[in-house]
Amino acid sequence: MKTYRFLLNILVCTLLFCACSEKDAVPALTNIDPSVLNALPFQQVKMNQPKESDNKLLCTVSWTETEFYFDGSASPLPAGPVSYTLEIAKANENFSNAQTLAVTSSLYTDLLTADFNKLLIEKFGVVPGEPFDAELRVVATYGEGIAKTKVSSNTVKFSATTYLEVQEATALSAIYICGDMNGWNNANTDFMMFRDNSDTSNQIYTYTGRLGANCYFKFVPEESLGTYKMYCNAGNGVFSYENKGDGAFYNEIEGYKTITLNLKDMTYTIVDYDMSQAKNWETMHFVGAFCGWGTTEPDMIRSEYDPHIWSLSINLDNIEYGVKFRANHTWDYRWCPKNPDDIPYGLAEYSPSSQDNNISITELGEYYVKINDLTGHYIVIPKK
Repeated sequence: MKTYRFLLNILVCTLLFCACSEKDAVPALTNIDPSVLNALPFQQVKMNQPKESDNKLLCTVSWTETEFYFDGSASPLPAGPVSYTLEIAKANENFSNAQTLAVTSSLYTDLLTADFNKLLIEKFGVVPGEPFDAELRVVATYGEGIAKTKVSSNTVKFSATTYLEVQEATALSAIYICGDMNGWNNANTDFMMFRDNSDTSNQIYTYTGRLGANCYFKFVPEESLGTYKMYCNAGNGVFSYENKGDGAFYNEIEGYKTITLNLKDMTYTIVDYDMSQAKNWETMHFVGAFCGWGTTEPDMIRSEYDPHIWSLSINLDNIEYGVKFRANHTWDYRWCPKNPDDIPYGLAEYSPSSQDNNISITELGEYYVKINDLTGHYIVIPKK
């Protein structure tokens, strides 16, 4: 009887052991189907700075699920927590300097314009306005304890052109021309560019004036005065913002040109200006209540380089009713702002017949004033 009980106990233990072993058995991972990146909505993209600090959507990147097969099964099974890392690198460099765009458990992620633009510039040294050939891949991370990875079966290539970010606080900052016309003095502010208005969302600067023969030049934003970090000619109507010895713009034949810089798109144009209707004024004046509306009006200073550019530094101790410009001490030749609230930059109309606006000024103090009598562009800006 004792022998029978002993044998029975052994049989029960054996069955229990086998049952536990089958329960605790870990399935063998026999195959993995990697994720596949879906195509982007573009192959080339030229980014523009979002308005009013809005970090708008550039695109959504999506991919298929990484699938796991166990014990030779023909159907995939869940493999526990899986996370996906979307990586970007310079194309055709085997992701040697890959940067992470997102880590997520989802099968997609959104790329936001401002964040993506910043990453390309800071991590890859991309020059604003120049295309960058990029490549995307997704890496799945799975397993517990020692995590393992599986790279997507494909990559997605595309070209992205970044923009130079203009902070709202400095969106009205001055830009100056630096070159042969001022002896390449990088601290000189004589050749200040104009704007059509003072709308901070408008990032277009313009200058109509004389360019000498065989004249080389660049453009210096306020923040870089005194340095050689300038807007340089990158060719094909595009400019870049960098510190380098080459990249100057060039004018071969002396004449009057209109230069336009678009900081949003990092593009430029330089075209001939028709001087057939141009007038040469004897004097130019800045007038307002501060001078009794012409009783003691100060003469503006004519540029030695260009007789159609006038400037003045003045203390305004009376700003009632605003200010305007006139020539030769007569109201017959006057320039009135199209929009009285356009300050420090604006566009004035010559001898208007239907309106007689003044430029509105809200604070007393020292001002730097400039006008181009060819186009009516003006600057009335507080001195620092």
